Amino acid sequence: MMQDMLTPLVDSEIKDMILEANDQNKKLEILGHGTKRSIGHIAPDSVPVSMRRLSEIRLYEPAELVISARAGTPIVEIERAIKAYDQQLPFEYLDFSHIFGTEQGWGTIASLFTTNFSGSRRILKGSARDHLIGVEAVNGRGELFKSGGRVMKNVAGYDLTKFMANSWGTLAVLTNVTMKLIPKAPTECTLFIYGLSEDIALEALRTAVSTPYEISGATHLSRTHAFPCLEGVSYVRDKSVTAIRIENTAKSIDYRSEKIKDLLSAFGDIYYIDEQESRLFWENMRQLIFLTGHNDAIWRISTSPHLAYHSAVKIKKLVDCDVSYDWAGGLLWVTTRGVFDMGSSDIRRIVAHAGGHATLIRPSLEAVHHVSPFHPLDPAHMKLSKNIKGTFDPNGVLNPERMYEGI
Repeated sequence: MMQDMLTPLVDSEIKDMILEANDQNKKLEILGHGTKRSIGHIAPDSVPVSMRRLSEIRLYEPAELVISARAGTPIVEIERAIKAYDQQLPFEYLDFSHIFGTEQGWGTIASLFTTNFSGSRRILKGSARDHLIGVEAVNGRGELFKSGGRVMKNVAGYDLTKFMANSWGTLAVLTNVTMKLIPKAPTECTLFIYGLSEDIALEALRTAVSTPYEISGATHLSRTHAFPCLEGVSYVRDKSVTAIRIENTAKSIDYRSEKIKDLLSAFGDIYYIDEQESRLFWENMRQLIFLTGHNDAIWRISTSPHLAYHSAVKIKKLVDCDVSYDWAGGLLWVTTRGVFDMGSSDIRRIVAHAGGHATLIRPSLEAVHHVSPFHPLDPAHMKLSKNIKGTFDPNGVLNPERMYEGI
């Protein structure tokens, strides 16, 4: 039975909770609004601690493109504040509400960085981690600390700010984050090519992103995945979709889109999708709409774009699945069907051979307790991870075994 949730209001309350947990040998489950709670393991009898009351934009300097907010601030509130100044987050944060059936739009700014999930614009602007410039936090010893500041170069000694990214709350409880913003592009367009096979589509995407035309989205959706993602967008039915996004001024977009069309003309007919439909398509991508509508297990696989297709071919030979690609092939979304372990051993062996890693975003109900959600670490990295965990949280109070057994 889940214990009553704690909702601290100030940093000192978090410190006291952690000190008490150390004294009484308790475990704490650290979360924001719980939008990604279904990813990873939750230790039995752990006490849930939500950061949702730590919600406030503490500093916003539009001229400096810097914003600082409390950990539990919903990302939609930050977007609302910066929209008035025609600014945006450099990366697109992923919304898992359609996958997990949670309330839409409640992802918090701290969880965005501690999970480091980033959307399609990553190929141009980098991941969430790349734009995190300062944190305030409480570690597993109950010690408050700060790292970084309001400029990218303000780092002394170890860059603890980057340590927090992708830590899933296992090292410290973030209480405040500071990040860089970017100006919002005046407009955008998307170029669609229908019906390409995966290998040809990836060749087209890699060709586009290798140009100087600043492609901010390069994805290929399988026929199965494309249908739900294209609602409200003009498209050709029952075809795979290869999509290339360009964001800039209208004049620049006209020039760049024509150059890309000429470059990719040999791949097939290219359709121009205007700003309204383009924004809708990429918003559907951000909300992972293409992964909804079925109960399949969902894998997120990061690998080299040049090895993506060959890895997918090997996976398909062994596992009944659908595969779509983002980041010009650097990210694979795989939905598997009808296999008890969701093909985990085959998928992870193939991905590891290609130098990538596979995260199980949503398991099947039958295998939820039998497959590790995060890609297993090799012995050297496991030892390093244990040492880092021991430094920040020696008693294993914070999100124990959320990512890996024994950490």
